[in-house]
Amino acid sequence: MRLLAAGFTLACLTTIAAAQVPVPKASAAKTAGPAATPAGTLAQVMRGIYFPNANLIFDVQQNDPAAPKKKHDSGSSTDTYAAAYSGWEIVENAAIALTDGVDLILTPGRTCQNGKPAPINQPDFQKFARDMRAAGRVALQAARSKNQAQASDATNNIADACSNCHDVYRDKGPADSPARCTPAPKK
Repeated sequence: MRLLAAGFTLACLTTIAAAQVPVPKASAAKTAGPAATPAGTLAQVMRGIYFPNANLIFDVQQNDPAAPKKKHDSGSSTDTYAAAYSGWEIVENAAIALTDGVDLILTPGRTCQNGKPAPINQPDFQKFARDMRAAGRVALQAARSKNQAQASDATNNIADACSNCHDVYRDKGPADSPARCTPAPKK
Protein backbone atom coordinates (compact mmCIF):
# COMPACT_ATOMS: atom_id res chain seq x y z
CA MET A 1 0.00 0.00 0.00
CA ARG A 2 2.88 2.31 0.79
CA LEU A 3 4.31 1.69 -2.65
CA LEU A 4 0.99 2.62 -4.24
CA ALA A 5 0.73 5.80 -2.12
CA ALA A 6 4.33 6.75 -2.92
CA GLY A 7 3.71 6.19 -6.64
CA PHE A 8 0.53 8.24 -6.51
CA THR A 9 2.32 11.07 -4.64
CA LEU A 10 5.20 11.02 -7.13
CA ALA A 11 2.74 11.16 -10.03
CA CYS A 12 0.93 14.12 -8.46
CA LEU A 13 4.16 16.00 -7.78
CA THR A 14 5.36 15.39 -11.34
CA THR A 15 2.06 16.66 -12.73
CA ILE A 16 2.16 19.78 -10.52
CA ALA A 17 5.79 20.48 -11.45
CA ALA A 18 5.05 20.06 -15.14
CA ALA A 19 2.09 22.40 -14.89
CA GLN A 20 4.32 25.11 -13.43
CA VAL A 21 6.85 25.02 -16.29
CA PRO A 22 5.93 27.74 -18.76
CA VAL A 23 5.20 26.41 -22.21
CA PRO A 24 6.72 28.64 -24.92
CA LYS A 25 4.07 30.24 -27.08
CA ALA A 26 4.24 29.56 -30.78
CA SER A 27 5.52 32.60 -32.59
CA ALA A 28 3.34 34.34 -35.15
CA ALA A 29 5.81 33.34 -37.86
CA LYS A 30 5.45 29.65 -36.98
CA THR A 31 1.67 29.74 -36.88
CA ALA A 32 1.33 31.88 -39.98
CA GLY A 33 3.63 29.69 -42.04
CA PRO A 34 6.66 30.76 -44.02
CA ALA A 35 6.80 34.24 -45.52
CA ALA A 36 5.62 34.28 -49.10
CA THR A 37 8.24 34.80 -51.74
CA PRO A 38 7.30 37.66 -54.05
CA ALA A 39 6.00 36.42 -57.38
CA GLY A 40 7.13 39.39 -59.45
CA THR A 41 9.96 41.84 -59.75
CA LEU A 42 9.71 45.46 -58.69
CA ALA A 43 9.30 46.40 -62.36
CA GLN A 44 6.38 43.98 -62.70
CA VAL A 45 4.67 45.48 -59.65
CA MET A 46 5.16 48.92 -61.21
CA ARG A 47 3.81 47.81 -64.59
CA GLY A 48 0.94 45.76 -63.18
CA ILE A 49 -0.22 48.03 -60.36
CA TYR A 50 1.35 51.47 -60.39
CA PHE A 51 1.40 52.36 -64.08
CA PRO A 52 -2.22 51.49 -64.89
CA ASN A 53 -3.65 52.85 -61.64
CA ALA A 54 -1.68 56.09 -61.71
CA ASN A 55 -2.91 56.60 -65.27
CA LEU A 56 -6.53 56.12 -64.15
CA ILE A 57 -5.98 58.96 -61.70
CA PHE A 58 -4.09 61.12 -64.24
CA ASP A 59 -7.05 60.68 -66.59
CA VAL A 60 -9.12 62.83 -64.19
CA GLN A 61 -7.11 65.84 -65.39
CA GLN A 62 -8.89 65.62 -68.74
CA ASN A 63 -12.04 63.59 -68.08
CA ASP A 64 -14.71 63.96 -65.41
CA PRO A 65 -15.30 60.53 -63.86
CA ALA A 66 -18.92 61.53 -63.15
CA ALA A 67 -19.67 62.21 -66.83
CA PRO A 68 -21.81 59.58 -68.59
CA LYS A 69 -19.71 57.04 -70.46
CA LYS A 70 -20.17 56.35 -74.15
CA LYS A 71 -21.20 52.78 -74.81
CA HIS A 72 -18.94 50.77 -77.05
CA ASP A 73 -18.57 47.05 -77.12
CA SER A 74 -15.99 45.24 -79.12
CA GLY A 75 -16.93 41.97 -77.46
CA SER A 76 -13.63 41.70 -75.62
CA SER A 77 -13.37 40.77 -71.97
CA THR A 78 -11.59 44.07 -71.40
CA ASP A 79 -14.68 45.98 -72.53
CA THR A 80 -17.02 43.67 -70.65
CA TYR A 81 -15.23 44.00 -67.32
CA ALA A 82 -14.19 47.63 -67.77
CA ALA A 83 -17.80 48.56 -67.01
CA ALA A 84 -17.87 46.62 -63.71
CA TYR A 85 -16.87 49.79 -61.86
CA SER A 86 -17.41 53.29 -63.03
CA GLY A 87 -16.92 56.94 -62.31
CA TRP A 88 -15.31 57.97 -59.08
CA GLU A 89 -15.22 54.39 -57.81
CA ILE A 90 -12.54 53.65 -60.41
CA VAL A 91 -10.48 56.60 -59.17
CA GLU A 92 -10.93 55.52 -55.53
CA ASN A 93 -9.84 51.96 -56.35
CA ALA A 94 -6.80 53.25 -58.22
CA ALA A 95 -5.81 55.45 -55.28
CA ILE A 96 -6.17 52.49 -52.92
CA ALA A 97 -3.94 50.41 -55.22
CA LEU A 98 -1.24 53.11 -55.09
CA THR A 99 -1.54 53.47 -51.32
CA ASP A 100 -1.63 49.82 -50.34
CA GLY A 101 0.71 48.76 -53.14
CA VAL A 102 3.54 50.28 -51.10
CA ASP A 103 3.45 47.15 -48.96
CA LEU A 104 4.16 45.10 -52.09
CA ILE A 105 7.06 47.34 -53.05
CA LEU A 106 8.59 46.88 -49.60
CA THR A 107 8.11 43.10 -49.44
CA PRO A 108 11.32 41.38 -48.36
CA GLY A 109 12.77 39.18 -51.08
CA ARG A 110 11.53 41.36 -53.96
CA THR A 111 14.11 41.76 -56.70
CA CYS A 112 14.57 44.29 -59.44
CA GLN A 113 14.36 43.37 -63.11
CA ASN A 114 18.15 43.10 -63.26
CA GLY A 115 18.14 40.48 -60.48
CA LYS A 116 19.42 42.77 -57.73
CA PRO A 117 17.49 42.89 -54.48
CA ALA A 118 15.06 45.78 -54.36
CA PRO A 119 16.60 48.49 -52.16
CA ILE A 120 13.88 48.21 -49.51
CA ASN A 121 16.30 48.85 -46.63
CA GLN A 122 17.69 52.08 -48.07
CA PRO A 123 16.43 55.11 -46.12
CA ASP A 124 15.75 57.13 -49.28
CA PHE A 125 13.82 54.25 -50.87
CA GLN A 126 11.72 53.95 -47.71
CA LYS A 127 11.07 57.71 -47.83
CA PHE A 128 10.02 57.46 -51.48
CA ALA A 129 7.64 54.63 -50.52
CA ARG A 130 6.16 56.72 -47.68
CA ASP A 131 5.76 59.61 -50.13
CA MET A 132 3.85 57.32 -52.50
CA ARG A 133 1.58 56.16 -49.71
CA ALA A 134 0.89 59.80 -48.77
CA ALA A 135 0.23 60.71 -52.42
CA GLY A 136 -2.18 57.80 -52.73
CA ARG A 137 -4.05 58.95 -49.63
CA VAL A 138 -4.38 62.48 -51.00
CA ALA A 139 -5.72 61.06 -54.27
CA LEU A 140 -8.11 58.82 -52.34
CA GLN A 141 -9.46 61.74 -50.33
CA ALA A 142 -9.97 63.72 -53.54
CA ALA A 143 -11.73 60.78 -55.21
CA ARG A 144 -14.01 60.30 -52.23
CA SER A 145 -14.94 63.98 -52.35
CA LYS A 146 -15.68 63.52 -56.07
CA ASN A 147 -13.84 66.75 -56.77
CA GLN A 148 -12.16 66.76 -60.18
CA ALA A 149 -9.95 69.78 -59.40
CA GLN A 150 -8.66 68.20 -56.17
CA ALA A 151 -8.05 64.88 -57.90
CA SER A 152 -6.22 66.65 -60.70
CA ASP A 153 -4.06 68.46 -58.13
CA ALA A 154 -3.36 65.16 -56.38
CA THR A 155 -1.68 63.88 -59.53
CA ASN A 156 1.20 66.28 -58.82
CA ASN A 157 1.98 64.37 -55.61
CA ILE A 158 1.85 61.07 -57.47
CA ALA A 159 4.12 62.33 -60.25
CA ASP A 160 6.60 63.68 -57.70
CA ALA A 161 6.62 60.45 -55.70
CA CYS A 162 7.26 58.43 -58.86
CA SER A 163 9.92 60.67 -60.28
CA ASN A 164 11.85 61.11 -57.02
CA CYS A 165 12.35 57.35 -56.79
CA HIS A 166 12.89 56.86 -60.53
CA ASP A 167 15.60 59.54 -60.59
CA VAL A 168 17.63 57.59 -58.04
CA TYR A 169 16.82 53.95 -58.73
CA ARG A 170 15.30 53.47 -62.19
CA ASP A 171 16.60 56.00 -64.68
CA LYS A 172 20.07 54.48 -65.01
CA GLY A 173 20.23 52.91 -68.43
CA PRO A 174 18.20 50.11 -70.00
CA ALA A 175 15.80 47.96 -67.97
CA ASP A 176 18.36 45.23 -67.24
CA SER A 177 21.22 47.63 -66.50
CA PRO A 178 23.25 46.65 -63.43
CA ALA A 179 23.17 50.34 -62.42
CA ARG A 180 19.45 50.14 -61.68
CA CYS A 181 18.26 49.53 -58.12
CA THR A 182 21.61 50.73 -56.88
CA PRO A 183 21.66 53.24 -54.03
CA ALA A 184 23.05 56.67 -54.79
CA PRO A 185 26.67 57.15 -53.73
CA LYS A 186 26.98 58.76 -50.30
CA LYS A 187 28.11 62.35 -50.45
